[in-house]
Amino acid sequence: MKLKFNLYVELIFGFFSLLGLAVRYWAVPEFSFGLHVVFAIAQFLAFNLIWIFYYWLDYKLNQVMPFEKGVARRVVVQLLLGWGVMKVFLIPMGLVMLFAAIPSITNYINKLNIVFIGLTAFFGSTVMNAGFIAMHFLKRWKENAVRAANLEKEKAQVQFNTLKNQVNPHFLFNSLASLDTLIQENPALARQFVHQLSKVYRYVLQSQEKGLVPLETEVDFVNNYISLLKARFDGSLRVHFQIPDELYERQIVPVTLQVLIENAIKHNVISKEHPLQIEVAANENQLVVTNTICKKKKIKIETSNGYGLNNLKALYHYLSKEDVQVEESADRFTVRVPWAVEGAS
Repeated sequence: MKLKFNLYVELIFGFFSLLGLAVRYWAVPEFSFGLHVVFAIAQFLAFNLIWIFYYWLDYKLNQVMPFEKGVARRVVVQLLLGWGVMKVFLIPMGLVMLFAAIPSITNYINKLNIVFIGLTAFFGSTVMNAGFIAMHFLKRWKENAVRAANLEKEKAQVQFNTLKNQVNPHFLFNSLASLDTLIQENPALARQFVHQLSKVYRYVLQSQEKGLVPLETEVDFVNNYISLLKARFDGSLRVHFQIPDELYERQIVPVTLQVLIENAIKHNVISKEHPLQIEVAANENQLVVTNTICKKKKIKIETSNGYGLNNLKALYHYLSKEDVQVEESADRFTVRVPWAVEGAS
């Protein structure tokens, strides 16, 4: 057992010792002020001795009768032992020491005083024991809260890893269809297309073991992704980057930009009459992705990537001090992603 100094406990003991000094000075003015100070010091030391005893009692009961084996039984035993030792040992010992030190104090001790001392000790014992019991439940509550938060974080991470593993099979299907056309019309461009497609999937595979990546790395990846999309949409997709150079080292979750761009493509019409414009910007606090709105009349859920934005929001809740913010107006859809910080949760 390692007893730790607790400043708050000592301050409480000090407060009640001073309060006792004031009450005794008022109730027994016959004693000198110096004697009352001695009583106050003795009271403070007695509080500490009792506290050490209950600390030891709590420690031993945690070994032989932990709360996990029965909360009600443990609480009852701890309170009864505390009251019993206080009544049988600590109070009589304290009175004997008091009488031995100051024989004249017997003139001021009667049955009512002894009852008062006993009741004070009884309630003091109850409060101290209840304090240890409450600390145990508070500790357990904190542990359970941390455990629940970790489980939620792990769940979000697993969901997002599944998302990264897919990079939308529908996107791959469309890319292969575009490649088939390019092979016939422009073999040189087809080779470039395959090279970019391989870079996209290589990045996804390499990012599996990485919790976070620099924004610069993500932008390099998403440029290859955008090149494939532009080949598919024939100039109807326009993506602009406005990122200050000093922010390229900020950390984000891998495929964050890909998820946001894919989300915009999935929910909006993209044609020569209605081109989709996406702007990727950044400031000191967040990454900001904004797209124009021309919603499809009916959206078919193609893959589980339909949940990409929700998974992204859940994951950033644990990797950043701020949450992902989504704003929508009549003609703009904006997602504000805070910079990720490893261990922020």
